[in-house]
Amino acid sequence: MGFFAQFFSWLDSQLTNYVGTHSARVASAIEPAAVTLATVYVMIWGSLSLAGRIQEPIWEGVKRILTIAIVLGAGLRLWTYNQVITDTFYRAPEQLAASFVGTTTVVNVIDQVWLDGTAVAEQLLNKGSVFDRDFAFYIAGFLVYLLVGLTVVVTAFLLGLSKVAIAILLALGPVFIILLFFDATRRFFESWTAQLANYALIGVLTVLAAALLLNIVKAYAASAAATGAGITIAASARVCIASALVFLVMRQVMPIAAGLASGVALSTFGVISGTLQWGLGTTKRTSNEFGRGLLDGLRREPGGRWDSFRRLAGNRVGAGIASVGQIGASRRGGTVLPRERVMPSSSRNR
Repeated sequence: MGFFAQFFSWLDSQLTNYVGTHSARVASAIEPAAVTLATVYVMIWGSLSLAGRIQEPIWEGVKRILTIAIVLGAGLRLWTYNQVITDTFYRAPEQLAASFVGTTTVVNVIDQVWLDGTAVAEQLLNKGSVFDRDFAFYIAGFLVYLLVGLTVVVTAFLLGLSKVAIAILLALGPVFIILLFFDATRRFFESWTAQLANYALIGVLTVLAAALLLNIVKAYAASAAATGAGITIAASARVCIASALVFLVMRQVMPIAAGLASGVALSTFGVISGTLQWGLGTTKRTSNEFGRGLLDGLRREPGGRWDSFRRLAGNRVGAGIASVGQIGASRRGGTVLPRERVMPSSSRNR
């Protein structure tokens, strides 16, 4: 059993216990408030009946009694909550996707892609040599590690996010079920249902996309790993390109699920892409400031008082290079003049 298979097996057992335990705790905590809401609901029903604003009191009474029984039974006593609602939103998406792709779980594919990718990367690193200046194999090996790792991590992240989010929402389910008493608060229950559908669709779409696309990466990685010591840069480039394409496609799973379920998802653009954009922006600013300071140091120009630390660091490096290689001419001061020319003595003026 691979790493991801072990991790998701442990995660499923933990989340199953989490939903059962915390939903019961939430139901016990909100019981006084739920009884109060049910009392207010009955009082409103009685006031409407006394005012004659209910046209069919018998049918309306039966409907309200059933509403009270179902809401309190499902929200407080958890009638069929774990058997119906939990199974529907937690286990059904994975089982549905597994029936579509014809496999029990996609986690085994993730493990196999990672194993093949690491085998390719290790073969490239073993073929590289510092003394023979074969640095291209080192670069190719690290790129395979990076892109294959990003692909499998994003896929596992989507599956894990779907499971954890559904478990948290199901644990808070009794709160939203109690809000079904009134029309003004019913929209919270609808939003809760939309979020459950959203994350359930994320799990289904992730399994479907991973079952299709990861097999492509798996095929390229297995083909490259089968060459053994005869592996080439071109074979590793195909693995990298396939991994990058799968990574870009997997990023679109959450927006698609959010659009289908009308939910607001934790988009990977905010989690992964935001981090990458921040890192690239910081790197760009740092390299720009450091480069300007480096040029100033090579020209023997001193750093300014209000320069950034990055520019001052570049200035120090440039000044060190200039002092070692004697590059450029110093602009500090000019020609050394004799003291007599600068400060002539009074005896000579006489």
